[in-house]
Amino acid sequence: MAGREDNQRHEETGPEEMPNSSGLQSNSQSYGARQRSQQDLYLGFLTKQHLIMISVAVGLVLLIVISVTTVFLIGKSDSSASLSSFSTGGDMLDFLVESGVISKQDGLLASWFHRANSKEEMNKALTSDSMILEADVTLEGYGTANEKPIPIMAHPPNIYSDNTLDQWLDAVLASRKGIKLDFKSLASVGHSLDLLRMKNSSSGINRPVWLNADILRGPNVPEFMPQVNGTRFLELIQEKFQDVTLSPGWMVAYSPPLFTQTYTRRMMEDMYDMIKDVPQKVTFPVHALLVQSGWQHISWLLSQSPRFSLTLWQGSIHPNISDLLFVRDNSHPGRVYYDIYEPTLSAFKQSARQQGRVRRFYPGGDLMNFLFPYNSDLDFMSTVTQPNSEELRWFTVRGLSSLMAQLTGAAGGMLVVQVASDSGRPGVPLVKGSGESSEALTLKDVLLLLGQRAEAPWGVHLRIRTQQLLEASLKLLHSAYSREELYRPVWISMEVVQSTDNTKEFVSTVERLFPYVTLVHQEQNWPPEVPATLTGVSQRVAIHLNTLPYGLKGLLSLTKMMDRYDFILEDTKHPAGAFSDFKRLKRERRGRRNTNLYTISDPS
Repeated sequence: MAGREDNQRHEETGPEEMPNSSGLQSNSQSYGARQRSQQDLYLGFLTKQHLIMISVAVGLVLLIVISVTTVFLIGKSDSSASLSSFSTGGDMLDFLVESGVISKQDGLLASWFHRANSKEEMNKALTSDSMILEADVTLEGYGTANEKPIPIMAHPPNIYSDNTLDQWLDAVLASRKGIKLDFKSLASVGHSLDLLRMKNSSSGINRPVWLNADILRGPNVPEFMPQVNGTRFLELIQEKFQDVTLSPGWMVAYSPPLFTQTYTRRMMEDMYDMIKDVPQKVTFPVHALLVQSGWQHISWLLSQSPRFSLTLWQGSIHPNISDLLFVRDNSHPGRVYYDIYEPTLSAFKQSARQQGRVRRFYPGGDLMNFLFPYNSDLDFMSTVTQPNSEELRWFTVRGLSSLMAQLTGAAGGMLVVQVASDSGRPGVPLVKGSGESSEALTLKDVLLLLGQRAEAPWGVHLRIRTQQLLEASLKLLHSAYSREELYRPVWISMEVVQSTDNTKEFVSTVERLFPYVTLVHQEQNWPPEVPATLTGVSQRVAIHLNTLPYGLKGLLSLTKMMDRYDFILEDTKHPAGAFSDFKRLKRERRGRRNTNLYTISDPS
């Protein structure tokens, strides 16, 4: 220690001269200078100049800290103020756009953090780039003698946690994250709603809140499996805290190769019956691996209200990119969320934005959406300049040359194929009239050509004359769809007088062989009567009217039908004025539902 002090003192005062007999006075002066220098040191080694420099540095540091803290507090205050008016029942994508974390209303841009339950996982979520936090709520000690009315964050079978819902909300509300709470039992719902109401009243939640529970039995789930009581779940929300987005789902089991059944029409109808009268926005969670196979019914449910959306979720098995693209290509970007894990999510995003990819259109989908996609990923080559269904072009195919002229041309619309057969090949679907001057064109050939020109903006309407040809045609459609060569709208009609019995046979045949189509009903009489068989289907239905009444009064009976069905009119078959009155009435109801009016001036 003494040696280190001597060396330090030596470095501070400089090297000393050795005393001698002739330098006593100089040595004395040097000694006095050293004594004064030591008296000017502070703490034994700091000079006055050192202290001044340190003081200035400390002052600058304090000034910086105060400035940064002030800016942070002002920013936080401004941030809170900007969110102060945001409703807990507001649209999640609106919130994310207003928060500046996404650029447009697109569910693919939203990101999720799952099971942010424990404090450790919650803190990871809060510091991550995830935009929406999903967490599970139960009661402390749920189902035991130690159960307490305290909502905690834990996923079954866990019934204890280091994090209560109260603590979780306080932490999350200090961020800009969206909230989704999952309830696996009804017991914790009421207490959680009370807490949400209190938080919202005291400090403001200022972001969307989603409340999820599996309230119905879904695919591959045995009847003895309990679900959350859906009626009571919805009642509690209406009673205690109704300003939320509902996320009612189905309990699902998926384990290939045995348990792979998909969603059914009955499941969709049961769900709709439960939530059709609620005032909230509703997002339905659907299993990503079952969504394409169940799209016929899922899309029906989605179409029942503009308040409805979907949230695709996955289990331990990652979904196929093709299934995700199918959903993407057949839905509005703002109405589907993708709660999908990496690396599948990134691969899906890359595929969705790939330039020039073929759209995987659902053959039973809306013809107008096929021609005018609302998905910004796509650059579909439709040359129809205005999205007006009344001006859509209809073309009757009469042979190979006429078909090729349309598929290679710039126009688009609906190809009408009258399906017939001849005595030489009974039961083989042919294009009516195609064999008069050349070899007959088969329906199989038509579908092959359509598959080879997937970019051609044409739907196809098959007008079929017999039950035998209907079955053969549907089998060809199924085969083309299985080969992924039929991603365009397909309409089917029977060109015979449709009684109650043959309408039932028509619908049941379509359901059995290839249900992914739009059903066209030929109505011969006035007022039109849609058979009960067609009112309960999940397919789109178009009514082809052969006559209209005189005067607007007679048309008013169609107003409710206009909200449910597409209509096809041939303007040469109706009384003067009736046609224009019908078009005006249909335009007045445009926007209520996604239905269209098609007019055929010259289908050839």
